[in-house]
Amino acid sequence: MFFRRKITAPPALTLEGALGPNDRLDRAPAIAVPSPQAMCLADGALLVSSGQNVLRLTRWGDAPQVWHRFDTAVTALASHGDRVAVGLGTELAVLEAGDQVPWPAPQARSIADLLFLSGDELAVVDPGYGPDQPILSLAPWDDVARGQVLGIRAGGEARQIAQGLHCPMGMVAEGQSLLITELDRARIVDATGKVRLAGLPGYAGRLCRTARGYALACLSRRDPLIEFLKTEPAFVRLMKDSIAPQHWIAPRTSPGFAHDLPITLGATRLHGAIKPWAPSFSYGLVIELDATLMPTGSAHSRANGLRHAISDVCDWNGDLIALSRASGEILNLGAA
Repeated sequence: MFFRRKITAPPALTLEGALGPNDRLDRAPAIAVPSPQAMCLADGALLVSSGQNVLRLTRWGDAPQVWHRFDTAVTALASHGDRVAVGLGTELAVLEAGDQVPWPAPQARSIADLLFLSGDELAVVDPGYGPDQPILSLAPWDDVARGQVLGIRAGGEARQIAQGLHCPMGMVAEGQSLLITELDRARIVDATGKVRLAGLPGYAGRLCRTARGYALACLSRRDPLIEFLKTEPAFVRLMKDSIAPQHWIAPRTSPGFAHDLPITLGATRLHGAIKPWAPSFSYGLVIELDATLMPTGSAHSRANGLRHAISDVCDWNGDLIALSRASGEILNLGAA
């Protein structure tokens, strides 16, 4: 007698211990910002993208002021001295003292993150999808490693720093190398492709350095239903062939109810409230890591919360700051 056994990926880190569920994101002080996507530190101030605008915040609690306005939505930010790099979908703008500095456009499908490797070289994360494509719907069901990280110099020289990545979304410098996050693989790799941390419980977004190590923004929690369906290729093929990507079973950025999303029916209100453990394809999660990438803490917004889809995180004046795309807010999580 023969028994067939499905080959599955290593189990994900569970939401317990340092990653145990809490309401830290929902309790955090917040500043409302429409459509936040990315942020960076520049000259001690916090720059935050808000649709086509880049806002500047000099002190927590003050109202953000418009620093610069562009013609298209801002998708990434990075700074080095007086220079600020701005990702604009497929385009790139570099500003110095408010004036644009000539810089060649990267040969990328879109720009998900930016990092100055030096004053005249930028690293660009290309997730492998266009700015108008629903990345969260497509990436979990795509086996093609189409992402890359490019190095672009002001003089026009370009190089490929890393290739064959599964939807890279963020990066941070580590010595002479880079640590790169892969959204759908829920892991962190280096520029050579070596896996440094795998099995994350959330879809990995941007990564930043903190005083104690790193902080990782997660765009959603890895849902058990999605992970199970990855073992059912026939169902996945039928789903892809018969319905539009926006209706695929996939992580989402908003906790709002929709009649055409069957999973939300599992979040039926009990005594007028959605329970924290109810099924939800959206989630808010920040993971704190030490210098060896060992998880040491976390901040959550669960099914009954609104601060989901954490798109970026940074250490500003000793506080851990996060952006929630779902609620449109800058969140202050306190001491990093």
